[in-house]
Amino acid sequence: MSIGKNIKKLREIHNLSQKELAEIAGVSDKAVSTWENGLKDPRMGAIQKIADHFGILKSDIIEEKVDTSQTRPHSPKTIDGHSKKMPLLGAISAGVPLEMVVVKEWINVPREIADQYPHAFLVKVDGDSMNKIIPPNALALIDPTQEVKNGDIAAVAVNGYDATLKRFFKFQDGITLEPESYNPKHKTQYYDAKSQEYNPIHLKGKLVWYMAPLNIKF
Repeated sequence: MSIGKNIKKLREIHNLSQKELAEIAGVSDKAVSTWENGLKDPRMGAIQKIADHFGILKSDIIEEKVDTSQTRPHSPKTIDGHSKKMPLLGAISAGVPLEMVVVKEWINVPREIADQYPHAFLVKVDGDSMNKIIPPNALALIDPTQEVKNGDIAAVAVNGYDATLKRFFKFQDGITLEPESYNPKHKTQYYDAKSQEYNPIHLKGKLVWYMAPLNIKF
């Protein structure tokens, strides 16, 4: 059985459309069609994403005469309800209620994450001020209902600007926002009570999880 036939069988077993499988593999639905018709073989990165999603080995997709309906013992036998959609918000500025922020799109995240943080939202990470922890362009999940404690990474809006991710520390005499970056241009920011009169700090929520976007390039 060819790679394309293995992929088609796996897709049909789980009752997925070519578009749904394409989202899992991080490719276009046209690419899935070319695989299944034997016109092209998928790249190893796409095969790995498919294997990881269904809890199978890459060899289950690549090798001849395999039964791709069999998953490893620890994997679920069905993917029904495997993910939930969560909102990816636009710019989050100080003073703007979260419910008023425009939802740019809805992104599928693992169901267990969505169930654990039902009130959370996604934001795209711009810049490299936290790239020791979170790569640029990642989608960060922010929960506005979680208590932000000293040392937590939080989405913080300063003086009306869009929210930025920083490690947060609150002291008796002020607030410190610390970057964690390989770029030395990013410096620790300190705001005492007086400076906060001119640069108010607004916590938008705590970072609880992050994911790579489906169109990420390696």
